[in-house]
Amino acid sequence: MGVLAELKQKAQSILHKEDAHSETVESLNELQRSRIIDSLRNVYDYMHELLDQLHLVKPVITVNYPFNNELIIDGLEQKNYEIHVRSSYDDDVVGFLFRLQREESITLPLTPSVPAQDIIRTIKNAGCLIAEQSTRQLELEGMIPIRIYFKSNFQENRIYVIIDNYTSIGSEQYSIKAETITDELLNEFGNLILRRESAFIAMLEGARSDSSHVIKIHDGDSVDDLDRTTLTQNMSESRIKSLFTRGQHLYLTYRECITEISSRSNDLMLGRSKSSNIIVDADCVSRHHAKLLYRKGKFVVVDQSTNGTFIKTQGGQEVFIQNEEYPLSGSGFISLGKTVSVDNENLIYFSCQ
Repeated sequence: MGVLAELKQKAQSILHKEDAHSETVESLNELQRSRIIDSLRNVYDYMHELLDQLHLVKPVITVNYPFNNELIIDGLEQKNYEIHVRSSYDDDVVGFLFRLQREESITLPLTPSVPAQDIIRTIKNAGCLIAEQSTRQLELEGMIPIRIYFKSNFQENRIYVIIDNYTSIGSEQYSIKAETITDELLNEFGNLILRRESAFIAMLEGARSDSSHVIKIHDGDSVDDLDRTTLTQNMSESRIKSLFTRGQHLYLTYRECITEISSRSNDLMLGRSKSSNIIVDADCVSRHHAKLLYRKGKFVVVDQSTNGTFIKTQGGQEVFIQNEEYPLSGSGFISLGKTVSVDNENLIYFSCQ
């Protein structure tokens, strides 16, 4: 055998081994990815069952909330439970969202020891709304949003659990393995939502023994500053459908937020009011412009505005409704008070699944 032929034979052997190794690594990555997706599917199924029962039972849960070291807010009631799902090329996220609310505003005194801009940044990052501001105090609307997200990280083969504003203003992020999500953990998650004694946080912290970690996010940091990709551009409807479909769902994408409602969800409000589920801040939009509800096997848009609502399905004609309702099917766009057009920055994309 000549020198060149011998080298070629050895090269082919090396390439064959590298290909086999590459296939093994790829198979392992796919297996790990599948485990994460299965765990998120279990989280979603549990959340959906929990949401169904909360809507049926409607438990009254009152909370005295430690806003900071000096202020305890009493008379808050826990309500408005929702599930949010999003999917991008790099990750999948399942979130359970609700609010602590009361009719009275929240008065937050300002002190010279803490710059007002730092307090305002903390409040805005937390999702709280400022009603009035003076040199001495801030008046906040009586609403504190609570968010608990389960977010995949396929590169690190882990799942992040991100908890916003549950016990006080601020966020915590836990990194766990997919196998940490067990029936026991999900049951403790249910206890956490019901404000019962719960080992959920302790179990997340205990998972650190398997080389996971906890990141404490300071009050001034924004959870949105975490490694999250643009939803509208990267969302894959087929992935959402294949991973998280259960019953009939309507997905609404506005700006970079996806909102999901199901046949068991409460009515969802669209409008300019801060109390709306999807806030569209435009002059042509009424405070309570339109609502979405599920009726007789269909998701329905009910307009209750001054300027009406425009609906355009993919491949269909634009429909205008005013003080009437229209059933949604397939996918398309909803526009409040203004026709559907390419220069309309307030289009709401819908997809019935």
